[in-house]
Amino acid sequence: MNVLISISHPAWAHQFHHIIKLLEKRGHKVKVLVIKKDKNWEILDEYKIPYTIIGNSTGKNRLEKAFILIVSTYRHLVEAIKFKTDVLIGRPSPMMAITAFLTGKKNIAYCDTERSVESLFFSKLFSYKILTPKFYRKNLGKKQMRVETFKELFYLHPKYFKPNPEDLKLVGLKEGDKFTFVRFVAWNASHDMGHKGMNNEQKLKLIQHLEKYGKVLLSAEGELPEEFNKYLIHVPHTKLHSIMSYAQLFVGDGLTMAFECNMMGVHSIFTSELSSGAGDEMENIYKLLITVDDNEKMLEKTIAKVDELLKDPNLQKKAKEKQKNLLEDKIEINEWWVNYLEEEVK
Repeated sequence: MNVLISISHPAWAHQFHHIIKLLEKRGHKVKVLVIKKDKNWEILDEYKIPYTIIGNSTGKNRLEKAFILIVSTYRHLVEAIKFKTDVLIGRPSPMMAITAFLTGKKNIAYCDTERSVESLFFSKLFSYKILTPKFYRKNLGKKQMRVETFKELFYLHPKYFKPNPEDLKLVGLKEGDKFTFVRFVAWNASHDMGHKGMNNEQKLKLIQHLEKYGKVLLSAEGELPEEFNKYLIHVPHTKLHSIMSYAQLFVGDGLTMAFECNMMGVHSIFTSELSSGAGDEMENIYKLLITVDDNEKMLEKTIAKVDELLKDPNLQKKAKEKQKNLLEDKIEINEWWVNYLEEEVK
């Protein structure tokens, strides 16, 4: 079986690298296409996964994104034909869905983001199946298959992920040290248009407040003023999750990183109105996520939640207990998906 996969976001590289390796282990051939974004290719390099670059940007506005869609769809089609592709997998992608339609092959995508309007439009038209979490808010029709998982469990399930306290040395910490992990996004993805997070002044005030409880490690998209530099961390992508897993708390507007911390048994405060069905489940069922979505009082309400959580001496122990409940409910998705592909593609 020849499997084509497209990676145009760093999280996708993390999500699918175990599936890629598992497919190859079972004797299947995998071709990885990359549209460069936020150094996603570096993650593939660290995982030693070969790839072909077919684009250098995902675009910054609708006109640019539309042009890139046309060009990259053509490049996807050429690569799919050359590779003699049997099936296309990955996240919802207009390029992959259209290519599947033009080649007469099945496209099987995993989606947990209700805001991906353009990608979902093409996927609903041309995909064979769209896998979603159980609490996904949209009904995508007969092509939808709800699965007991979160996307972050593709790479953070305990079968695959083992944190290493030695990795804390990369950020000047050791096991037992108190710290908070903070993430700010750039708000330039297609599903972010029309939304924004805290301004730089508010971000700095939040970080300074968090310092009262320990060190602050900052990950950020885009440019920030120089006063943020002392908080920014620069570590190998494959070490980042290990470091995050030892945090007392996650705070920020990056939902993927908030979920990643939850999967590793760390509470998260998500500072945005752009939540999801997976977020509903994480917040209401497993109680590992707290959403602050009041744009007018975002800073004040976030600080209040920070104080409420970090003043609890048993916070980390409670998070690990909640993580255990979560893992008991969910399947090991990598084996499941490969088995599913082998059944569906014959």
